Amino acid sequence: MSEVNFYLKKPDASGKSLIYLQYKYNGRRCVFAFGQTVWNKSDKQTDWNKSKQRVKKNTQTTEDGKRSLNDLLDNLSRVCEKTYNEQLKNGIPEPEVLKATMQAFINQNDKGEVNKPTLYGLIERFIANEISYKGRSKSNNTLKTYITTKGHLQEFEKSHKYKIDFEAITLDFYYKYVSFLQKKKNPLSVNAIGKDIQILKVFMGEAVDLGYTNNLQYMHKKFAVTRVDTDAVYLTDDEILKLYQHDFSDSKKLEQVRDLFVFGCYVGLRFSDYSDVKPENIVTIDGERFIKLITKKTNDLVIIPCNPVVLQIFQKYKANHNNLPKSISNQKFNEYIKDVLEEAKFNEVGRLATDQTKELWECISSHTARRSFATNYYLQGFPTIDLMKITGHRTEKSFMQYIRATKLQTAKRLQVHIKKNWSNYLFKAAS
Repeated sequence: MSEVNFYLKKPDASGKSLIYLQYKYNGRRCVFAFGQTVWNKSDKQTDWNKSKQRVKKNTQTTEDGKRSLNDLLDNLSRVCEKTYNEQLKNGIPEPEVLKATMQAFINQNDKGEVNKPTLYGLIERFIANEISYKGRSKSNNTLKTYITTKGHLQEFEKSHKYKIDFEAITLDFYYKYVSFLQKKKNPLSVNAIGKDIQILKVFMGEAVDLGYTNNLQYMHKKFAVTRVDTDAVYLTDDEILKLYQHDFSDSKKLEQVRDLFVFGCYVGLRFSDYSDVKPENIVTIDGERFIKLITKKTNDLVIIPCNPVVLQIFQKYKANHNNLPKSISNQKFNEYIKDVLEEAKFNEVGRLATDQTKELWECISSHTARRSFATNYYLQGFPTIDLMKITGHRTEKSFMQYIRATKLQTAKRLQVHIKKNWSNYLFKAAS
């Protein structure tokens, strides 16, 4: 059973010792120091009660003398556990999310922080999932991007001796920050930098809405979110069937990874969703089987019909609680799916534009399934607006980023459309 514990950093040393919170849960460990100390003179002369994990005297106050130290420990314990329970609906929370919430709690009880909001304080509120849009909590992946951007800002601040706050986010800052991200020890890609800037603009937009700043330089057209098309591949319908029919009887592990990947190719979900389908997500409507779930990333309801191969997979794994192969981590899946396609001899070269020497199996990941679904149905002429309801994309622009059709394939798709409708054009012209 997970529980919050408090320890001293130097329990056996004389002098002041820092108190820190530790919370172990689901194989993770959250350690949070919050600036409070107790006095040690010797093992027998200390202000700290080791068994109760509190200070001995309830009258002892925090460093600033404004509140009871034991009350603060009690409150932090409650905030930590409450945040954990609330975040479970989005998946197991990262330690940084718990720490951000506790830091935000401390900040809101500090008069200086309340009177003078800061950019980092606002970011902590984002990370703590306090700030949402239309009441929707952010996914763990989104919270991770907030944490990443905060880390980059702190790196830049330290490297350039550049104090980061609302008024510092200027066009001049933008030029320096982008250059820093491009030249740091582990430089970011164009798209990673674009994501960083996009998130920073979200932070600043919220700050303006809250009345924390009037600085609008982040809206300048040169304060741009730059992106390039990612170079990724997809599998055609014929390739997916070829993979599904390959004999993996010598390797149960590869067979199960293959089946889960093929399932993903036919339902179009993100890996976080198609690897975690629950029994209640498999429903029957008017005699037909569907996948019906709320997506983890966007909290959108999607309903997806089950094609014959999906039904075969359900039957094959009917002994499992959700009629699917046992799920594994995304990292392991990405490793094994390459072994799957290499074993099935997907050796074609030249499919990856940026590296013509790579064989097809080397270019495959868990996300290839979703790209394959979107691209194949797009090329078949299925209406984009309807397809978006299946994939859960909210804008056509974001959906089209998934499409990996070549110009020739798109031209052939148009040719089919022209032939299909040409007779109608001729009839109208003759009339």
